[in-house]
Amino acid sequence: MMRLPAFVSTVGTLRQCKSRWKTAIARLSMWWARQSLLAHVCLWLVMAACVLLMPLALPEYWQGVLFFPIGVFVLLALGLNVVVGMAGLLDLGYVAFYAVGAYVTAVLSTTYGWNPAFALPVAVISSMAAGVALGAPTLRLRGDYLAIVTLGFGEIVRIVATNSEPLGQARGIVGIPHPDSFGPLKFDESPLSYYYVILIAIVLAVVMVLRLARSRVGRAWTALREDEEAAEAMGVHVFAMKLWAFAIGASTGGLAGWFYATKVGFINPDNFPFFFSITILAAVVLGGLGSIRGVIAGAVLVAFIPEYLRDGIAGAQIASLLHGIIGGTPADASEYRIMLFGAALVLTMLFRPGGLLPSRRRARELAGNEAGTNALQPAASSGAENAGNLGTIAKRNAEQLHIDHLSVRFGGIDALRDVSMHVEPGEIVGIIGPNGAGKTTLFNCLTGVTRTHHGEIRLGSRRLNGLRPHRITHAGLARTFQSLRLFPNMTVMENVLVGADTHHRTSVPGALLGIRRHRREERAGRLQGSELLAFVGIGSAADRVASQLSYGDQRRLEIARALSTGAGVVLLDEPAAGMNPSEKQALMGLISRIRECGITIVMIEHDMKLVMGVCDRILVLDFGETIAAGTPAEVQNNPRVIAAYLGETVDASRG
Repeated sequence: MMRLPAFVSTVGTLRQCKSRWKTAIARLSMWWARQSLLAHVCLWLVMAACVLLMPLALPEYWQGVLFFPIGVFVLLALGLNVVVGMAGLLDLGYVAFYAVGAYVTAVLSTTYGWNPAFALPVAVISSMAAGVALGAPTLRLRGDYLAIVTLGFGEIVRIVATNSEPLGQARGIVGIPHPDSFGPLKFDESPLSYYYVILIAIVLAVVMVLRLARSRVGRAWTALREDEEAAEAMGVHVFAMKLWAFAIGASTGGLAGWFYATKVGFINPDNFPFFFSITILAAVVLGGLGSIRGVIAGAVLVAFIPEYLRDGIAGAQIASLLHGIIGGTPADASEYRIMLFGAALVLTMLFRPGGLLPSRRRARELAGNEAGTNALQPAASSGAENAGNLGTIAKRNAEQLHIDHLSVRFGGIDALRDVSMHVEPGEIVGIIGPNGAGKTTLFNCLTGVTRTHHGEIRLGSRRLNGLRPHRITHAGLARTFQSLRLFPNMTVMENVLVGADTHHRTSVPGALLGIRRHRREERAGRLQGSELLAFVGIGSAADRVASQLSYGDQRRLEIARALSTGAGVVLLDEPAAGMNPSEKQALMGLISRIRECGITIVMIEHDMKLVMGVCDRILVLDFGETIAAGTPAEVQNNPRVIAAYLGETVDASRG
């Protein structure tokens, strides 16, 4: 066993190595960024040539390894990356979709005599259906609960296969035929043929993921991964986007299952253990969550290393080294595979926290965290510049907001009791009251976060009670939050685009295919985003990461994001909280300019100077009840307001 002094020395050496590694990587990245476009193109051409021509020089055994496990692992990792890396849903039962694709192929081609080529689309669609069947009842769960349910689903599929006679029970299904052709393309069962076909499938999968990642679908996945409640408040249909992530990831798993079943010709439940899901998840984490090139690199390493260590001099040397460290009976290096995976993951987290090849977004996030840039950057502008024109941004005319006799109860406590308010189009209405008066609860009721027990909420002629938050946003009512709820690791422009996507109508298949309407909506969204950022005074910060803005600029960004939804009524929850006097003065001007564009504003605020300076009418709450309502002059002279909120000795006119 390793002694304590040696262990401490090893830790110190690792820290030194980590520092040197980070410096070397930073210098290499800077050097590569300075290279010409021709150099980048040449590198990609060399890599493509190696991928296409290298297998021709390898023996048949390694040609087979390039197909399985390497090719299959890469395809599976790309699918799981959509679910885990992009949408942030921890799926521990991903092997189930791989098994569904394989078993559907086996049953159709052996029991019913189908050509395996015709079984391919059925296998993919069946896996997608399995993803929807799993996701529909479970995707309202989060975190560990979702992980446990998906783990159980993977085990259920394996147990059903073990005990089902049509699926061959524990003995499996044998005699699965190979496809003869794909249309005009002849196909044989050689490892080389399978390698090139799965290479085509991988390229198509990469194109699919890239198209989705650069569309409103990818932005929605990233937004719900970072802050699910804020994403839904910006109009993202969270449940539908999660379901699409599961379905797309499952389809890739089903495709990989088709490849495996037709190449091997035999499957049984032992081919689909729980450990297989963990292996693919390890590949995604090792390569870099959300990074396409990263998960490909991670899958290649996870698949290649055990095969490389299985036999030969390298395996013997590593086995001898491990025997010297751990002790015990010498063994083949492949028996230490799980330990090697764990060691590789630990070292990756130490030296490359974002993975071997992290996505650009993840790299920006880590760079921001290490530099401590949050709230330390100077403001992009004062907010008084670049006022712009918001006329093209408001997608609908402001409508009257009615709140009639609204009541909300939490257990035995009345958070709101018989609250009524009517807001006319184009008004600025302030809601004030002591802490715990029910102000934010009222906003939560208006936006569908909190269920009402009595009363009615209407926007124009539409009743909002019972609608989900994204439906309310689509109806024309958007909000900001008391505590900042930006998507911190997305750029400023991407934050605004998430809101702008609310009124885009391109479907997920349309975004995948890049249809004309999708391209038109993307251009319109970016133009609108540029106008909005200029309007709130942070137009020069469009490409910066949101977490690297100053606090005041983050507040302005949150307002711009709410406006980007095209809502006619915007709820601002303490927009001046944490701002300095000059920032508050700029905020007052911004709120007035928003009203001039015809947008209605309802605002919660504790700064009396701001409230009295911009609001047309004020509603005062205390212990969930309305104690006063009227113009600023009427409210500030109301005895109940002075007693409950301002204090009897405070002169309200001073703010």
